[in-house]
Amino acid sequence: MEVRIYKDIFLDGVQKVQGIAETKGAMPILSHFLLNAEKDRIGIQATDLEIGAKGYYPANVVSAGEVTLNAKKLFDILRELPREEVHLIKEDNHWIRLKCGKSRFRLPGMPPEDFPPLPEFSQDSLMELSGKLLKEMIRKTFFAQSPDETRQVLNGLLLEQDNGKVKMVGTDGHRLAVIRRDLGGSSKGEKGSYLIPKKALAELMKLVEDEEATFSFSAKNNHLAFMQGDQVIVSRKIDGKFPNYQQVIPSDNKLQVQINRDVFQHALKRVALLADEKSKMVRFDIQSGNIVLTTDTTELGEAREEIAISYSGEGVSVGLNAKYVLDVLSVIDDEEVVLNLKDEKSSCLITSNGDKDYQSIVMPMRL
Repeated sequence: MEVRIYKDIFLDGVQKVQGIAETKGAMPILSHFLLNAEKDRIGIQATDLEIGAKGYYPANVVSAGEVTLNAKKLFDILRELPREEVHLIKEDNHWIRLKCGKSRFRLPGMPPEDFPPLPEFSQDSLMELSGKLLKEMIRKTFFAQSPDETRQVLNGLLLEQDNGKVKMVGTDGHRLAVIRRDLGGSSKGEKGSYLIPKKALAELMKLVEDEEATFSFSAKNNHLAFMQGDQVIVSRKIDGKFPNYQQVIPSDNKLQVQINRDVFQHALKRVALLADEKSKMVRFDIQSGNIVLTTDTTELGEAREEIAISYSGEGVSVGLNAKYVLDVLSVIDDEEVVLNLKDEKSSCLITSNGDKDYQSIVMPMRL
């Protein structure tokens, strides 16, 4: 095998799948990329047996073939190379020579036939999503999934398709984020719901460079796939039943507080500096015309901020995790946010007037 490929193209391809390769796994081959050269392109593939990704990139293929190379070492070398053509030559016993400008490297590989194949995935698209839509849906729900690895069903996002609509939902049991969008005519499948693992979503975000690009989504047996041009990410889906999130969304939170997002965000950040390290609780005292944010901890001290709001209802006080509220504020694009409340024991529903199809819920804490 002998290939010539521009450094920037090569680095881009390696970067897109580098996060999948296992650096300290039980199988050494999983810490490698599989590179296969054919006709006028090179394929770069990585897997950790749960997720696999492959992309093709234009190259001058002098002779076809396959090699494996340590993912981290190849990535680190390519990052430091000059912006010139990279020349790869396969030698005996799976060694690879790499040349670029005046740089020379000899790297050991492993037998390419030992590299696990990508899981079988369906090319039949169930729905098509623009890069822009996919990015927005993941960005606005990703923070709400659970970090607790023992609660596997909450370690990812729910993707639902129904009646030309698509939804993405994340929850960790203390908060929830749900976004609904219209698919228009790009919905091909029947009603369906799919649990996508966190790592697959993080890797998918790396692929979404062109917001105008169209991603096709497919499902076959236990595997889900996102395809775009010469790129594919295949992931095992999470088994289990996602909680009935519809039951959690309050319908009778009649107290609506309108507040400037930017002012609110900065004030809450300041008050949260003295919040309890574990609970992150901030007290919200809401009256007609203003909201007072306070924290009072013995070890750290006290903080208080008063903000003008558009509200003329009855007074209400609620304790909320400041980090959870800030996570929501960081992804809402509108200038004004709406806190929909009922009483101190009920959850807070955060929305905005500009986007009724995005909702986030934060459960209350005992004052």
